[in-house]
Amino acid sequence: MPALAFYSIAMRASELWVESYQGEVLGEALFSWMADHEEDQERRHQLEVLTLLERSTKQLAEPLFERKALDRGDTAATLKEAGALADVVATMTWEEFLASIGPVAEQFLLKYRELVELAADDLEREIAESYVSHELALAAFARRALGKESGEPLELILALSHVTAATPR
Repeated sequence: MPALAFYSIAMRASELWVESYQGEVLGEALFSWMADHEEDQERRHQLEVLTLLERSTKQLAEPLFERKALDRGDTAATLKEAGALADVVATMTWEEFLASIGPVAEQFLLKYRELVELAADDLEREIAESYVSHELALAAFARRALGKESGEPLELILALSHVTAATPR
């Protein structure tokens, strides 16, 4: 592979990792804010699990960022964006919020699947595949919570090994 092509692939992968990481930062902050403001106990629990999903998925990539000496991006700006998004979500019904997850998940799935394709080694591929699995579980949660798919909404999220490992006992 010519050096320029390799450089271009590495740059694209780095860009996607930062976008993906910051997506998890945003999701964690948003779901945490929502959980803190949710009065319904079942929904609060679900939002706490979604917060854990985003946090534990974000943490999966941290060794990769260290190894590659990648900048994680502008977390302060992402948290500000999460605050603005929380203002929008606060005006939605629970069902509208759940319905909004699918289109966002589809956008992130495209990025995560590209990361799988661009993986330079087994560690990158494993982390990228975990990001794909996490997004598929999140989308399934929304469908199940809306009654569009059978099954317990949190089942697939709680089956993810990185979520299970991060779940308080």
